[in-house]
Amino acid sequence: MMMSSARGKPRSLPYARLADPASYALPQVVRTSRLLLRPTAVDDAAALAEARSESYAELFPWFHPVMGTPDQENDAQWQSERLAQSAEAARRRERLSYFAWAWGACVGAVDLVPLWRRGQFRLSYWVRSSAAGQGYGAEAVNAMIRTAFEVLDARLVTTGHAAPNAASARLAQKLGFRQIAQQPLGCELPYGLLVDGIACAIEDIALLPPLNVSWG
Repeated sequence: MMMSSARGKPRSLPYARLADPASYALPQVVRTSRLLLRPTAVDDAAALAEARSESYAELFPWFHPVMGTPDQENDAQWQSERLAQSAEAARRRERLSYFAWAWGACVGAVDLVPLWRRGQFRLSYWVRSSAAGQGYGAEAVNAMIRTAFEVLDARLVTTGHAAPNAASARLAQKLGFRQIAQQPLGCELPYGLLVDGIACAIEDIALLPPLNVSWG
């Protein structure tokens, strides 16, 4: 099937892919100049508990639907159960979660939720409080966008944030995302406050800031 573009030139419409998601080899290491990113593992429970407990107040407004109580987030056993679920989701190729490590500590995480048939990945991330403002979030997200396109054959990577989340808006703009939608009352903040949701997308790694990334 063909359709005309705005300039009158026909372009081919993409088709869904039939590849088995299990045929994609997930990188066990993604390296940048400052970061090592690797799949989440149960052994990381104590490091995760430390990072999430430290950052609870900053993360809660944006991630409250999927967060535990402060005591739970600080509990390595509770985190290990969550990490076991994360590992199983990765095994089923339903959600790919990577921790970012620097100076021997977990400084944040990036998740990719794939729609394999479409070649589309939905991205989310968080950065621990003591690592904020140092560019780790942008570096980790940049690396995982490149992983999606260069290793996992992505056609499109999307992300989203609540309209008041200025830090996420700045990061999306810095990395070359374009806004594709604004949903009125699309996000619920703590205590029931409803705000607009912003959806963004990137279709070409040429739009990303330069970054040396390697995979192992």
